[in-house]
Amino acid sequence: MSHEDPDLRPGSVTFDLPLGPVLLRIVHLPTAWEPFVSTHYAPFAEPAGSNTADLTVTCREGNGVVIPLPGPGKTPIMEVLQKGQEQYSIRSHWQHGEVDLAAGTASLTLTHRGATEFRMSLENFLRIAGQLLLMRRKAFLLHSAGVLDEERCFLFFGHSGAGKSTVTALSAPRRALSDDMVLIDLQGSRVQAHAVPFYGLFPPQERVRGAYPVAGGFRLRQAAEDHLERLKPARATATIAASVPFIHDMGLPPDLLTDLALEFCRRIPVYDLQFTRTNRFWNLMGELPDPAGP
Repeated sequence: MSHEDPDLRPGSVTFDLPLGPVLLRIVHLPTAWEPFVSTHYAPFAEPAGSNTADLTVTCREGNGVVIPLPGPGKTPIMEVLQKGQEQYSIRSHWQHGEVDLAAGTASLTLTHRGATEFRMSLENFLRIAGQLLLMRRKAFLLHSAGVLDEERCFLFFGHSGAGKSTVTALSAPRRALSDDMVLIDLQGSRVQAHAVPFYGLFPPQERVRGAYPVAGGFRLRQAAEDHLERLKPARATATIAASVPFIHDMGLPPDLLTDLALEFCRRIPVYDLQFTRTNRFWNLMGELPDPAGP
């Protein structure tokens, strides 16, 4: 095992996991709190409290491979099936789960005790279940890095390898919400970016909680010179929609995603950012207006 995947300790743990405006409660996860929960979900995981959860996920252990493994170099499979108006089945290689959004309940069976497989199975389920829940609350998970500057969040997104982790590293000593995924909340007078417990390469000691007003969205492209250009509304909307994960696999009405992306781009400017592998792109950011106005 690597230091990023400490050995699973036997046990059963129940905890709350806030995701911006919603609360997930994980019940009877088959491992002890230390070191698994404290490592992978710090600083978000909390002992289960008296608040009513928006989705209660009851866990159990199982055996065997749920979906056959792909060949070497192939992408892991996530299968999402809509079984009713608000009922979904979510399966991958070592987990299968059911979600009933109307009832606020879910069940999750985890079939592999290896720390890496266990973590991947749990997190993939929580990401998809969370996205299903959030999109009904005018919120969504965005595949994006989020960097804080003067208490505003700058969102950097793009295809895999576009430079999200690179931009996050180059932005130090500015704090970052994540190098992989940020929760966007469209409720309220300002669009807010929330930190969530889903990361790429972010070490636990650098993780922060909180919600911050969004300054802008920036589609990343590595280039020989730093250049910033605002995208036209249609292009901006398509770009944001393409960076909202899982939706195309979940059987949700496509207009739900379109409406959320349209509202985001109506309220927040979206730019094409060509950047060199230096922090000089931040010189361009200082010239941008605040979306909320003076």
